[in-house]
Amino acid sequence: MKKKKTQLLGIVLSAAMLATSVPAPVYAEPTDNVAEEENNGAVVAQEPTEDAAVADDATDDSTAADDATPEEADKQDTADEGADADAQAAEEGENEVKVDGGYTISIPTINFQGANAAVAEQLTKDVEIDESDPAIQSLREALENIEIVGGEEGMEDEASNVSAIAEYADEETGTTEKKGLSEEQINTVVGMYQNYLNQWSANANILGVQNPFFLDFNDDKDGLGILGEMLALDGATVDQVRNGEYSYDDLTGMIFTFTYGDKLGIKYYGKDVLNARKDALAAVDASGAQTKAQKLLVLNDWLAHENTFDMSYIMNSGKETEADKPMIAKDPKPQEHEKDVNTEIYNAYEPQIKQNFHDQIYAGIKDNLRVQFYEKAIQNVVYKQALGKDESEATDEEKQAAQKQAEDYLTANKEKIDADPDGYARSNFGDDAANQLKEQADAFIKDAEENGVEVDPVNAPGYKMTVEQLTQQQLESDDPALDLNNDGEKDTSFKDAIPIYAQQAADGMTTGVINYWEGTQFGAFGMGTSVCLGYSKAYTYLVQCLDKDIYLINPEKGYDSKKTADDGTEECDNWKTAKELYYTDGKLDIKKNYTVDLVRISFQSDVTMYGEEQEGFASDHYWNAVQIDGKWYYIDPCYTDVYTEVMSRDRVETDGDMNHAFFLFSETSTESLYNGNYSAIRSLYKDVATDKTYETAWMARAASNVYYADGYAYYMYDSTDLFSRTSMSQNQKSTEYKIVRHKLTSDDTQNGDSDYETLINFTDKENSDDKDTFVSVLKDGKMEKNDQLTKLYAQFVDEQSIYPSIGLTAAMYTDGKIYFNVSNDIVSYNPADGSVAVVKEYNTVSAVRDTTKLFGGMAFTTTSEDKADFTVTNHPIAGLTVKGDKLIVSIGTNFAFISGKSKLLDHTSYGYEFEETDYNPTYTNYKKYQEMMGKQNNDNDEFMWSANFVDNVDLKTLTGTSHNYETVSVPATCGRDAFTEERCSDCGLIKDGTRVEKENTEHEHHYIKFHEVYYTKTDGVKNEADNYVCPECGACITEPVKSKYEQANSTYEKRKAIWDAAIKNEAEGHTYVPTDAKWSDDYSTVTFQNLTCESCADKIDKLDCLLSSDDNATNKANRDSINKTLDKAVTEDAKLVSSIGTCDKGVTNVYKAAGTTEDGVKYLVSKEVSNEAGQHTYEKVEFNWDAAAIKDKDGNITGYETEQKEGSAVTVGELKCTVCGEVEKDATVSVAKDTEKSVAPTCTEAGKDVYVATVTAKDKDDKEVTIAEDTKEVEVKALGHDWKDEAKFNWTKGDNNTYTATATFTCDRDNSHTETVDATVTEKSDGATCTEAGKITYTAKVTFNGKDYEESKTEDVAALGHVWEATWNWDKKDADGNYAPVVTFTCSRDASHVETADAKVSDPVVTDPTCETAGKKVYTATATDPNGNEITDTHEDVIDALGHNYGEPVWSDWTQAEDGTWTTTATFTCANDATHVQTPEVKIDSETVEKATYTKEGKVVYTASVTSPDGKKVVNPTPKEVVVEKERLAAVENLKASSTVGKVKLTWDKVEDAEGYLIYGIRGDGKYGYIGMTTTQSAYIDKKALTSDYNYYWVFAYCKDDAGKMYPGLTAHYVYGKAQKCAAVTNLKASSVKGGVKLTWTMSAGAEGYLVYGIRAGEKYGYIGMTTKGTTFTDKKASSEDWNFYWVFPYHKDSEGKMVVGGTPQYVYGKAK
Repeated sequence: MKKKKTQLLGIVLSAAMLATSVPAPVYAEPTDNVAEEENNGAVVAQEPTEDAAVADDATDDSTAADDATPEEADKQDTADEGADADAQAAEEGENEVKVDGGYTISIPTINFQGANAAVAEQLTKDVEIDESDPAIQSLREALENIEIVGGEEGMEDEASNVSAIAEYADEETGTTEKKGLSEEQINTVVGMYQNYLNQWSANANILGVQNPFFLDFNDDKDGLGILGEMLALDGATVDQVRNGEYSYDDLTGMIFTFTYGDKLGIKYYGKDVLNARKDALAAVDASGAQTKAQKLLVLNDWLAHENTFDMSYIMNSGKETEADKPMIAKDPKPQEHEKDVNTEIYNAYEPQIKQNFHDQIYAGIKDNLRVQFYEKAIQNVVYKQALGKDESEATDEEKQAAQKQAEDYLTANKEKIDADPDGYARSNFGDDAANQLKEQADAFIKDAEENGVEVDPVNAPGYKMTVEQLTQQQLESDDPALDLNNDGEKDTSFKDAIPIYAQQAADGMTTGVINYWEGTQFGAFGMGTSVCLGYSKAYTYLVQCLDKDIYLINPEKGYDSKKTADDGTEECDNWKTAKELYYTDGKLDIKKNYTVDLVRISFQSDVTMYGEEQEGFASDHYWNAVQIDGKWYYIDPCYTDVYTEVMSRDRVETDGDMNHAFFLFSETSTESLYNGNYSAIRSLYKDVATDKTYETAWMARAASNVYYADGYAYYMYDSTDLFSRTSMSQNQKSTEYKIVRHKLTSDDTQNGDSDYETLINFTDKENSDDKDTFVSVLKDGKMEKNDQLTKLYAQFVDEQSIYPSIGLTAAMYTDGKIYFNVSNDIVSYNPADGSVAVVKEYNTVSAVRDTTKLFGGMAFTTTSEDKADFTVTNHPIAGLTVKGDKLIVSIGTNFAFISGKSKLLDHTSYGYEFEETDYNPTYTNYKKYQEMMGKQNNDNDEFMWSANFVDNVDLKTLTGTSHNYETVSVPATCGRDAFTEERCSDCGLIKDGTRVEKENTEHEHHYIKFHEVYYTKTDGVKNEADNYVCPECGACITEPVKSKYEQANSTYEKRKAIWDAAIKNEAEGHTYVPTDAKWSDDYSTVTFQNLTCESCADKIDKLDCLLSSDDNATNKANRDSINKTLDKAVTEDAKLVSSIGTCDKGVTNVYKAAGTTEDGVKYLVSKEVSNEAGQHTYEKVEFNWDAAAIKDKDGNITGYETEQKEGSAVTVGELKCTVCGEVEKDATVSVAKDTEKSVAPTCTEAGKDVYVATVTAKDKDDKEVTIAEDTKEVEVKALGHDWKDEAKFNWTKGDNNTYTATATFTCDRDNSHTETVDATVTEKSDGATCTEAGKITYTAKVTFNGKDYEESKTEDVAALGHVWEATWNWDKKDADGNYAPVVTFTCSRDASHVETADAKVSDPVVTDPTCETAGKKVYTATATDPNGNEITDTHEDVIDALGHNYGEPVWSDWTQAEDGTWTTTATFTCANDATHVQTPEVKIDSETVEKATYTKEGKVVYTASVTSPDGKKVVNPTPKEVVVEKERLAAVENLKASSTVGKVKLTWDKVEDAEGYLIYGIRGDGKYGYIGMTTTQSAYIDKKALTSDYNYYWVFAYCKDDAGKMYPGLTAHYVYGKAQKCAAVTNLKASSVKGGVKLTWTMSAGAEGYLVYGIRAGEKYGYIGMTTKGTTFTDKKASSEDWNFYWVFPYHKDSEGKMVVGGTPQYVYGKAK
C-alpha cells in the first residue's frame, strides 16, 4: 500500500464546551526554571508563601453569563461571536478553535501510520508472548536496535498528543524520518510474529514445522533473520530493514500477509494439503522403496506430477504497473478464491481501521481538553503572581498588566507546556502543586468522559456531549477530514476514508496472499502452481510427514491429533516445535535430529534476453537439504521438474521431462556447476553437504518420472552427467538413451551407468567405436534390433535440430506396459514378452489457446480442427507421462513467446502467433560458455518458452477392447512415405499390423533462403544473415561454427554437409506441384502448365520465414515466386512408385512424376489410382513394334500397320501383375492411329503420325479392360514446296536507261508460300549507243527449281550515255613515297571509251599491332568519274605483331601450404601489354641446414626457380629460411592409476629418449597444476591424493637441454583415481581385564594409528582414545556394571597432517572386571 500523509481534521468544539469546567489558579513557589523565564516577560509581582495551596473554590477570570454586568455581557457576546468565527474557521480547515472563556483548543489529528500498522496494533493487544522461545528473544533484541520509518521511540509519553507523532513519508516528496521502534511497536511486531507462530503450531498438520533456514536467514548480525522467509518472498532483505528502507507499516503488513496467507490457505486449501499428504505417502508405500533415498525420490517425482511451475509469477513479480509485466492475457481472470481473500481481509481491516481512527480521535479530544486545562491553570498562576495582591485591591491598570504578563508567559512557554503539561507543572511549580493540578485535570477529563461538556449553551443550554459522543460525531460526519489525493485540500470524511483504506489494504494484501501461496504447499497442492520456494516448502512438508518418528511427539497418535484450546479452538498437539527440533542452548544446531531444510542460491549471470544485455542478472532460487544416514545432501524438486523451462528457457514445462541430476547432489558440485553464475549460496550445510555418492547413482540418470512395479524402478536412462560436463572435457562420450529397470535393494550407491537392466537401447552399436547406432529391444532374454524403432529414433534425432528441448520420456501404466515417445509416435513396450507396438501417432494436431492464462506457452490444449486456433502436422512429441488414468502428451511446437511481438513488453500482441524456424542447437546465451561454442551469431532467443500442445489421452479407453477402427490416409512428407492404417476414431489407437506404406512417396527437403535478423549484436547492431529452411517439415540450418572444444563439434561435419546441400538445393528453386495436371489414361505421363509450391503456400504467415509483413527483399522474393506459369504446357513421364492392397479386393496405385522441366523448373506430382476389385496392375509392359513397322526403301520407318496380322503385328512381353504376380495370357493387342494427336506435315515443317497400341483383357465380369498402352510417333517429313511453273517478273528502271528485275514464284500447295529471286538483265541495242539515240531490248533471265525463265521488253531510248566502271591502281607513289593511285574509267557499253584520273589519298587509319596480333594501315582514295560522281577505294598495309617481352618475374611472398611445406609463385608480365601475364610452375628445393631436436629448433632453407616463357631459367633471389619447431617426445602410453591407502600410484610405458616425467593434475575440485615428477622410473606415487574425491592426472615425458631446461612431450588422455582410506579393522574383540576393557584387532594395511570411539554406560557416543603403537587398546574408564560399546577406526594422515579416517567395523562390547 502506498504511504500518504494521513492527518485527520480536528474536532470542532462548541465555544461553550469548557465554560463551566475551568480549574482554579494554582499558587506555588516557582522553581528556578520559572525564574529563568523572566527574560521572556513573565513577571512575578508577589512572592507567594511557602505553604500556598490550590484554592478549592478558585475560579478563573471569566464570568458566568447570568451574573455578567452589561459591560461584561457585551464582552461575552463579543467572545461568542469570536468563538463562532473560530468554529467557522475550523470548518474551513483551520487547525485551532476558540471556545467559551477564551480557551483555544488545538484540533486533534490522527497518526494513521498505514492500515497494516493500525490493524496490527489492534490485533496484538492481548497476545501472550513466549519470551522463552529463542526466535522471539532474538527478534525482540534485533528490533530494539534498528531505526525505521514510522518508528516512535522516545514518544511513549506523548501517546495522547497525536499531533506530535511522526507521520509517514509522502512518496512524491520522498521525505522520511527514521526512528527506533517504541516498546509498544516492538511488542506489536513481536506479538504479530507470535500470532504467526501460534497459528503455525496450531495447524502443524497442514503447515508442518518451520524450516531452520529462515530461522537463521541471511547472516548472524541479529535476530531479524527470523523474518527472513517473509522478507524474501516480499522481495526485500533483512538489510533493508536494518538500513531503515523498510517501514513499520511494511513490516507489520508483511507479517499480517503471511499470517493471513496461512490462515486463508488453511481455510481454502487445507483439505488439498491433507489429501496430498495422504496420496504422496501412499505412493511411497506402493513403490516398495527400501531406502530413505528411494522414498525421497518417490516424493520428489510425486510432487513434480502434481505441481506446475508458474513462470508468469516469476516474470511479472515486482513489476509496478501492468505495462511493465511481460506476461499478459487477452481475457485475464482472477485467481481462485481471490475475491474470497479480498473480502476476508477487508472484513478484518475495516473494523480495525475504524477502531484505530476512533481511538486516536478520542485520545485527541482528551489530549486537547487536558492541555487547555493546564494552559489556563498555569496562566492563572502566573497572573496571580504578577498581580501580587487580591484582585479586589488591584486597579484595572494593574490587572491588565498582570494579565499581559501571564499571557506573555504562556506564549513563551506554550510549547513546553503542551508537550508535557504535568511535567512542566512539576518542574516549575513543584510536585505538590502538580499533584493537585493533575488530580483536578483527571477529574475534569473523567467528568467529560462520563457526563460530557456543554457544547452549545447559547442555542442548547444544558446540552452536553461526552468524549465518546464527540468521537462518534466525527466518525459519522460528512465533513472533509483527510487529504487523500495530496493536493493540500481536505477532500474525504472519516467515514468515507475508512472503507477506502480498508479496500486499499485488502487489494494489496490479496495480491500478497495469492503470491505467498505460490511459495508454499498451498500453491503446490491446492492451486496446482507454484514457484521454486513452493516446490521446496511442499517437499519439506512431505519429508516431515515421511519422517514422523522425528517430527511427531508420538508417531502413533498421527499427524492430525488435536486438543481444545482455552478459547475453544482446535490445536495440533502432536508436532514438535522448531525450538525442540533445531536449537541447542538457544542456537541453531545442524547436528540435531531433523531431516529437511531449505537452501537458496542467488544467481548472478551475464546473459542476454532478446538481444538485451542482462549483466549481473540476479534471481533467487530455492531447493531442499535432506539428511540421509547422518549426511546432508541437496534435492531440487523444482529443477528436477522444470529445468528446461527455467534454465535453458527454450521450451515450456513438459510433463514427463525430468532431470534427476538435481536429486541428492552436493554443495561441492553445486559450486562447480554454477561457478561464475551466482553471488551467494545460503545454506546451513555448506561444510557438510559434500558427499557425492548419489551424483552417479541410478537415480541421477533418470530422465523421466520413475515408476515402480514388482520390486523394480522403471525409467528413461540418460547417460548425461550434468556435473562432469561443466569441465567441457574432450573425452566425453556421446549421450546414451535407454529404457531400463533398476532392482530396488538396500544399496543405492552403485554406478548409475551400469546398475540397471536394459529394456530398450536407443543408441546401441555393433562395436563401441561405431558411429552409426540402432535401437534394440530386450526380448526372450536378449537384445534384438528393432527396425521400426530405429527408423523412428532417426527421425527423432533429426527433429532435435528443429525443435528445442524435445526428449525421450517413458511412463508405466497399470496394464504393465511402458509407454514412451519417439518422434511423433507413442510406442508401448511390454516387459513381460518384449513386444513393441506403435499405439498412437500425431500427424495433424489442432489446439486452442486458453486466453485467460498469462503464460501463453502453457495455454494450449488439443481440440478438433474446426474449433482450433492452430493446426500443425507431423510435430514431434516433447514428452509424456501418466497421471492416474490419463496419458499426458505434450506435442512440441515452435510457437514461441516472442512470435508476433516486436519486443518483450509489446502488449499489442499476446505472442505465439506463428512458429519460429532456424533453431541453432549449438548456441548458448550464457556468456560463460559462448566462448567455448565459437562465434555464434544465430541465437535461439526467439524460441524462448516454445509451447506444447497438450493432449489428454484416456488410457482406460486406449487400452480397452472396444474400438471403432477406420482406415486413415496420411500424406507423405519430408523423408517419410505416405501410408494408410486403421485407427480408432474415438481414441486414435492404431490397429497393430495395419500400416501399409506407399513406398517411394517421401518428399525431399525443399530449402528456401531465409534472411534473418538475430538478437545477437556486433558493436550494438543486430547481426543478420541468410539461413535455409524447409517450410514443409521445418528442417533448418544455419552456417555451422566450430567450437574450441572437440566434444562440442560432434555434429559439426554433419551440419556442414547439410549446410552445403541446402545452398545447392535452394539454388534449384521451389519444388512445384502442378495445379492443372492431366494424366494419360495409363498414368505414364502427366501434362501441366500452372504450378504452385505447396510446402511454401501452406505456411504463409504460419512460419517466421514466410510472413506477409516481411519486406526483406530475399524473403519477399520467396513469397512472390511460390506460384508459377510455364510458357507452354509440358508433358513429363511418370512411374508407378507404390501399390497398396490386393488385386482381389482392390489396389491403390501411386504414380509419381518428379524432375526438372527443360526450363529448369523443379516439379513433383503424384496421383493415387484405385483399381476395382479383381483388377490387376501392370507396370513396364514391353511392346515390340518391329514387325508392324512400315519402311521406305532406305529402311526409314514411315508408319505402322494398324491391322494385327501375323508377321506384321505389335506384340507384348509377359503380362505379369506387379501386385499379385498373376500372368495374363489372353490379352489382345490392337493398334490404331491417333488422329487427334497426329500432326500433318506442311511445306516447311515435319508432321507426325501417332500410333497407339492397346493391350486389353477381360476381367472377372467378362468386361474388356485396358491393361497397358504404348505410343509410337513417326515423323512425317516436311512436304517441300510445289512451285507453279510460272514466274512473275518485276522490272525496276535505273540510271542511264538501265533496268533490274526480279522473278516471283508461288507454291501450288500454299499460295502464301512465295519466293523471289533476282534476274540477270541483258541489253540488246538497236541503233542506240552511248552517244546516239535508238532502241534497246532488255532481257531478264532466272534459273529456279532447275528450270530457266526469261522475259524481254524493248524501249526507244535517247543516247544511252556512258556507264563508267572504275579500275584502281595503287602502285604509283609520289616523290615522298606516299601513295598516288590512278583510276581508269571504262564505259561498260563501249570499252573503247576510256578515261583516267588521279585520286586524292587521306591519312591512313592505323590499327596498332599487339604482342600476338598484326596491326594495319588503311588508306582511302577519292576520285571523280567523268559523270561527276565521287568514288572511293581503300588500300591496306599490314603491320607485323610485336611479340612478347616478359623480362624478369615478380616473386610472391613465401606461403606455407597445408602440408607444412613452403612455396612461392613467379609472375611474368609482358612489357608490351600488362594484361599478358604468365605464372609457370615453380620448382621448390629445400635443404635442412640444422636438424630440429627435442631441445633445439631446426632450420630449413627453401629456394625456388622457374623457366621463363622465353625458356630461360630464373632463380628467386630471396630464399626462405624456416625455423622448425622442436621435436616433441611421444605421449606416454598405457597410463594407469591404482589406489592404495592415502596414495594413488601412476604407471606407464617408458618413452624413448625421455629423461624424466612431469605429473600434472587436478585434485578434487581444485585447480589444474603441478603434482610431481620422476627421473628414475615410469611410475609415480601421489601421496597427497584425496580420498574424498577423484584425482585426475596427466603425465608428460620430458628431456633437458644443456642448460637444464625441461621440454615436455605430448600428452594423451588423463586417468583418475581416489586414494583409498584404510580398510576397516577386522577381528575386533573386546575382553574384560582388571580395571578396564581390552580391545584387540588385526592391523589395517597402511594405517598410521587407530581411533577408538564408543559409548560408556550412561554416556553419549564419543571419543575414547587412540593408539599409534599397535593393535590393542585398554579402556581404563570402562564401566564394570554395564556394557560399554566400542568402534575402532584406522586412520592415516594426509599431506597436511590431517587424519583421514578409514572404514567402520562392527562394534564390540564388554565390561570391566
